[in-house]
Amino acid sequence: MHSNEDIVKSGIYNKGEIELESVIKSVKVNPKIKMAGSIHAFTGIVRDSSINGKPVARMKIDAYDELANKSIFEICERLKQERGIIDVKIVHLKGEFELSEDLVYVVVASAHRKEGFDVISKAVDMYKKEIAVWKREDFNDGTSEWIH
Repeated sequence: MHSNEDIVKSGIYNKGEIELESVIKSVKVNPKIKMAGSIHAFTGIVRDSSINGKPVARMKIDAYDELANKSIFEICERLKQERGIIDVKIVHLKGEFELSEDLVYVVVASAHRKEGFDVISKAVDMYKKEIAVWKREDFNDGTSEWIH
């Protein structure tokens, strides 16, 4: 038997509040996990350049928690309807981040690896488009830019 402390809900968390291993453990306590043949994990991290190639020094992530949590929940629920998908968790962190620090975790349990790989890619595309999260990239030249 597992306690509620083992269950990580998908959503927005403060930096340092949760680690990837906790998300994976939470998926493993799903009552349907015995039907899974694979667990896939994606970790998004801070890279050293913007989408336009401008050198990035650090990043700040902020979110409208209530709206973002609702969107993340809806994405996970939609993806769980796909054939062979046992569970989907998306955890997006917010706060101040240095280069290479974790920003987001996506964990998918699937009956077979192909469905898992497909859904983890879909999940990343969906959260990037649909959740109420903003990032401020702080550039090496001292300027910064907020991006949705």
